[in-house]
Amino acid sequence: MLSRLKERRSLKNQGGKLVEFIIFATKEKAMRYFLMILILLVGCLMPIQASVNAKLGSFLKAPLLAALVNFIVGGSILLFVVLGMRTPNNLLQTIKEAPFHAWIGGAIGAVYVSSVIFLVPRLGAALSFALIVCGQLVFSLVIDHFGLFGVPVQPVNWGRSIGVLLILAGVFVIQKF
Repeated sequence: MLSRLKERRSLKNQGGKLVEFIIFATKEKAMRYFLMILILLVGCLMPIQASVNAKLGSFLKAPLLAALVNFIVGGSILLFVVLGMRTPNNLLQTIKEAPFHAWIGGAIGAVYVSSVIFLVPRLGAALSFALIVCGQLVFSLVIDHFGLFGVPVQPVNWGRSIGVLLILAGVFVIQKF
């Protein structure tokens, strides 16, 4: 009788752990969906940014000057945000220890923003961003497959390849119509 009681308590404890695990997994999944919606909304900002920057480039009659204004405004906002945050005491030392490839993001951003300012008025926002997304996905597969820049390796498979091919088909349709 005593052993059955212990067995029931054990099962109850395991059941409690199972419920706890399910709740944790559900919260984790909910957070993942929330983050996916958040990044989708951030993605919606990209064609808005491109359109207003292109308008600024047309107004200034200088796409590179518009890109510079974009970075000055964005950099100023980030400066105020960072000044309000707690930063590590050894920030300068930490910055010095960053790998080389960590520094090229700003240069890539300058090329990207300048190119978008120049190309969106000529190609339109939809075709420009269809091609941008296609380029992002193709190179993202390369980065994942080889684990470049410290990203965890995720080999290219048929499903991912078909997804990119469907995006390419979408680019063709957008360009055609």
